[in-house]
Amino acid sequence: MLAWVASLTWLVLREYSPAPGGDNASPAQVRLSPTTGFFGLWAGPTQVGLTSVTTDTLPDGIRVTSRVDLDIPLPLVPRRLLGTTEATYDQRLRLRGYTLSISGEAGQVAVSATALSDSLLSVIVSGRGLTAADTVKIPVPAGVLLPDAVALWLASRDGLQTGATSTVQVFDPLDLSVTARRIMVGAESTFVMPDSAVVDSIAGGWIPVGRDSIRAVSVTWTEGGMPVRAWIDRRGTILAQATPLGLTQRKAPFEIVSSGYTRRRPTSFQASPLELTTPVATPPAPRRLSLGPVDLGSATPMLSTRWQGVVEGTLEARPDPGLVGRGGGVVPDSIPAGDRAMPASPRIIAEARRVAGRDTADPVRAVAKIAKWIGGTIEPGQPVLTGPEHALLRRRGDSSDRAELLVAMVRALGIPARPVAGLLSSGGRLRYRAWAEVWLDGWVPVDPTLGQMPADAGHYRLLTHATARPYTLAPMVGAIRPAFTNPTTAP
Repeated sequence: MLAWVASLTWLVLREYSPAPGGDNASPAQVRLSPTTGFFGLWAGPTQVGLTSVTTDTLPDGIRVTSRVDLDIPLPLVPRRLLGTTEATYDQRLRLRGYTLSISGEAGQVAVSATALSDSLLSVIVSGRGLTAADTVKIPVPAGVLLPDAVALWLASRDGLQTGATSTVQVFDPLDLSVTARRIMVGAESTFVMPDSAVVDSIAGGWIPVGRDSIRAVSVTWTEGGMPVRAWIDRRGTILAQATPLGLTQRKAPFEIVSSGYTRRRPTSFQASPLELTTPVATPPAPRRLSLGPVDLGSATPMLSTRWQGVVEGTLEARPDPGLVGRGGGVVPDSIPAGDRAMPASPRIIAEARRVAGRDTADPVRAVAKIAKWIGGTIEPGQPVLTGPEHALLRRRGDSSDRAELLVAMVRALGIPARPVAGLLSSGGRLRYRAWAEVWLDGWVPVDPTLGQMPADAGHYRLLTHATARPYTLAPMVGAIRPAFTNPTTAP
């Protein structure tokens, strides 16, 4: 009898308790009801897109499908993005694989990934600009999730209790990078939300009818260096989400979400690239940059650096080459371990040492040499996506590829570095651009596309640990409307 009770207790604990291994471990079998949520994407008062997330059960696992249709005006031309991501997990929410397809004015890309083990993904990337599909094997931490499954993961492991803190490894399905997301749960509140809609013959559109009272908790984390706040219900559905510079996401019935979004047909799949690819730029005089309707209050600490500051609601460049310092100083504990060093391939290590030459022990000179070498060697081209080693082998890539290559080569020499993204002013125009920041007694901007160390005053950094590819960039900075302003009339 005692043996039977002990066995029954063990089975119950195995079924309903998280697996050992801390925050990154997968929970016990996840139970959920198939559901689809529809969300409007808003830039200020204007709906610029819609997205949906569907969770479904399989005979031996879970499928999470997300779709996005986004038409957001960026500095030069509107950008229509259409994307679908379908990820499959086992019953303990361990990633088995995913497919991603993107089309629109930013190009066409298809990604297919299969989990070879708990810590290794085989990824195939194809699309316009690639003569053949690229295949790469990417090591990942155990328990890694795609972004759309994080809320479900929190709900499945009882991680939505007020005051709880969890850390989850999140894999970007396009940039193929892993970040540790530390999630903090705040207060609980009640949302009164419409659950259906009808046509209003007088107004000539859909209006909400029937409302549900839903209990949800406030959840915050940092993404791209920016604070993100979301409200998640106990089933793991995000009801609302917002960032200081990005799009606001709000849950609503499909009819309302769809009718409120005016779709525009993509003008051309051959539209000019989102980011500036030419390696020539004229260093501008320091100017103030207005980001439009966004309130920079909560973003000010993230946007304020030794090279730029927030002044009267605008970004102001503060170029000063004297701030570069000598480098090689003590690296503070606040710098994440991933920024200090990174497992690099022997090819990247060898190339970094070859380019730095005798200056390997001089961080400032070594970084300057690497930036100049990348600017003169890596030709402008379509995104490589499959990592810095492929960009090095092909000798081509976009500014994100160049930034990631510089980061990998600099880290291979033991110098902390991170990719960043923002706006570049050149020829009187603003374009999105990726570059890097390197720790030389402080974070110093380095633009390997232009071969600049330090980068000139035309660079306005918005995000850290980010690229300038539209699919990942638009949700984080989609609310801004950048324009230069006269300091005497700055708002």
